[in-house]
Amino acid sequence: MKNSSPAGVLAHVPKTLLALAGLAGLAFANISLAQVAVPGTIQAESYASMSGVQLETTTDTGGGQDVGWIDTNDWMSYNINVASAGWYTVQYRVASPNATGQVVLSQNSTDVSAVSTIPNTGGWQAWTNVNSRVYLNAGIQSLAVFAKTGGFNINWIKLTAESTPITALPAIKQSGQYWVNASGARVNLRGTNVGNWLIQEFWMMGGSMTGINDQCTLESKLSQRFGNTEKERLMKVFRDSFITTRDFDLMKGMGMNVVRIPFLYSLVENEYAPYTLRSDAWQYLDWAINEAEKRGMYVILDLHGAVGGQAAASEQHDGCIGAAQMWTNNTYWDRTKWLWDNIASRYRGRTAIAAYDLLNEPWGTDATSLANRSYELFNVVRAKDPDHVILLPGHNSGIDAYGNPNSRGLTNSSLWMHFYPGLWGWNDTATYGAGQANMYANWLHCNQNGTGESCDWKTKIDNLKTPFLVGEFQPWTLMGSYGGQMTRKAYDIYNMYGWAATNWAYKTTSNAGSNGNTDSWGWGMVQNSSNGGTMSNIDVNTASSAQIESWFRSFATQPLVRNENIAYWMNWKPTVNNRVEAEMFTNHSGIRMETTTDAGGGFNAGSTDDNDWMSYPINIPTSGNYTFQVRVASPYAGGQLVLSKNGADVGVVTVPNTGGWQNWQTVSITVNLQAGQQDLAIFVRKGGWNINWWQLNAQ
Repeated sequence: MKNSSPAGVLAHVPKTLLALAGLAGLAFANISLAQVAVPGTIQAESYASMSGVQLETTTDTGGGQDVGWIDTNDWMSYNINVASAGWYTVQYRVASPNATGQVVLSQNSTDVSAVSTIPNTGGWQAWTNVNSRVYLNAGIQSLAVFAKTGGFNINWIKLTAESTPITALPAIKQSGQYWVNASGARVNLRGTNVGNWLIQEFWMMGGSMTGINDQCTLESKLSQRFGNTEKERLMKVFRDSFITTRDFDLMKGMGMNVVRIPFLYSLVENEYAPYTLRSDAWQYLDWAINEAEKRGMYVILDLHGAVGGQAAASEQHDGCIGAAQMWTNNTYWDRTKWLWDNIASRYRGRTAIAAYDLLNEPWGTDATSLANRSYELFNVVRAKDPDHVILLPGHNSGIDAYGNPNSRGLTNSSLWMHFYPGLWGWNDTATYGAGQANMYANWLHCNQNGTGESCDWKTKIDNLKTPFLVGEFQPWTLMGSYGGQMTRKAYDIYNMYGWAATNWAYKTTSNAGSNGNTDSWGWGMVQNSSNGGTMSNIDVNTASSAQIESWFRSFATQPLVRNENIAYWMNWKPTVNNRVEAEMFTNHSGIRMETTTDAGGGFNAGSTDDNDWMSYPINIPTSGNYTFQVRVASPYAGGQLVLSKNGADVGVVTVPNTGGWQNWQTVSITVNLQAGQQDLAIFVRKGGWNINWWQLNAQ
C-alpha cells in the first residue's frame, strides 16, 4: 500500500513528533477513513493513519488483528463521531511482556487524557484492560493514540460515556429578597468557592511555585520556555488534576448545596484569536456543572478574571497583578460583553446554574462606573437568557450606587458582597480563638436592639427586595476549635436572613500539609494530608516540562484531609436523646451567643430579654412524655424559659439563681410531645439568664 499522510489527519498528530521527525523517514500509512461511533469500540487496526506500527493476527477473544511493533513516539489516528460532549471512560486492550509502555490520547497536538502505564501482562498475546478517561466534544473529529514509550500491543480502545444519571435540579429565581425554587419555596443556598482551579491564586498552594505570583506570570513563563502549545497542554494537566470527582464528593459530604466556580476569561475565549471560542471552551464548566448536579448541588459561574483585569492594581486574583485595563480599554470591555453573551447562550435553560456572577471584586474603578457597567452586562446576558438570576457585583464601598435594581424593571437580579470580619482591618485585632469567635458572633447576631453589624445589611437588603449573596466569607481559619461551629452558625444566620452564602475556600494546599488537627487550620475546608500528601517546591524557571507535568498531576492523587469539625457541624441536626447546643437555633429574635466556660467549652446563648425566642427543627420519633433538660446560668432568680410549639406552651422552666452568668446548673421538667418533624421554640417569658444546651430524653 502506498504510504500517505493527508493534511487533515496530520493536523492531529502531536506536533512534537512531527518536529522531531521532520516528516522524513517516517512511514505514514492511510488505511481507512471510516468513522467510528462514540460511545463504542475502536479496533486498533482500523486507524486512518499511523506511524511506525505493524499489524498481526491476535489470539485475543474475538480474533482478528492487533497493532504491534509499537516503539516510543509511534502513533495511530482514528476518525470518530462523538454522539455527545462529555467525559468518557477509556479502556485500552493491551498486552506486553514488560512494564515500560506508556500510552496517551491526543487531539490537535495536545494530550487530552492522562498517560496510562501498560503493565507486564505476561506476554505479547496475554491481554488485559487498562483504564483512563477523556473529555470529548461532540461531532466528527480525529483522535490519536500516542506511545509515550513503546513495548506493547494494542487490540482495541473502548470509549464509554460516564453516564451517572443526572436529575435536573429545580430552577432558582427571585421572589422579593429571597432565593426560591419554581414552586416559590425558599431555597437556603450554602456552598463554597472552588478557588485556584480554573483561575489560579498561588497563595492557595502555599507559595510552592517559586517566583510565581499570578497566573499571567506562570503562563508567560511556560510559553517562553516551551511554546504556547506545550503551555496549553500543561495548564490542561493542572486543571484535570487539581479538581477531580473526589473533590465534588468532599464538597457534598461537607454539607454544601451550591458551588461557586471562579474562572479566567481565557478558559472560554481563545486568547490567541479574540472573539472566538476555544475548541474546548465548555469542557471544564460543563463538567463542573454536571458533577455538581449529580450530587444535588447548584453552580454559580463567577467571572473571576476578565480580559485586561477588573480588580485593584495590587491584586492577583483576576489573573494579573497590575492596572485593571478592562475599565479603560474599549476592546477589552467589548470582549467581556462578548464572553457573557456566549455564556448566556450556552447555559440558557440549564437549571443547575443558580446564578451568573458577572465580575469578581471589580474594584479597579469607582462605584458609580461599576454600577453602570454591571447594568450594561446585565442587559447583555438577559438578551440571551431570560431566566437565570444575574448577580450585580458589590464595590468595596458597598452597593448603594446601584439604587434599587427593581426600579429599573429588572427580573431575577441579585446583589453580592464579600464579608471578612476579623481580616484586613475589620476587627482584626481580636485574639486568635475565643476573641475571634466572640467578634464573629457579634457580627452575626448584632446588637440587642437588632441594629448594627449584619443586621444593618439585612435591613438594607429587605428594603431593596432583592436577593443577596455573601459570595466570599471565611469563618474558621482564625478561630481554632470554635471554627467548625461558627461556620455552621454563619450559614444558619445568612440563610435565616434569606441570603445565599459561599465560603472561601474549598481547598488549599501547602508543602507540609495538615495532620487533621482542627485547632489550627488554613483557608481550605480541605487540605493535603501530611501523611503521604506533602509537596515540594517547584521552580518553573528551571524545571523541565516533564517535571512540571508530574508536579501538576500529583494533585489528582495526593491524600487529602478535611476539617472534621466543619464537616460535623455542617451535617449536624437536633435529635432526641442528644444534647442540642442552645446557640444552634435556625431562627431567633434578640438572642446573642458567646464563648462559655461550662464543661465542654464552645458557646452558649444569652442576652435574653423578655419575649426573645429561638427555634429549632427536630424530629420527635414517637408521641409521649419526654424529660426536658436545660443547662442554664443566671445571677438572678425568677427567670422563665418556655418550651413552645406553634406559640403554645409545652412546658415552663423556672431558672434559678446559679450564682453568675457562667455558673451552670441543669434543670429538668416533663413535657408531652406529638411525633413528627416540627419546630420547637425556646421562648423567654422572663429574661436575665444564659442557656448552654437542652436535651429531650424519651421516658
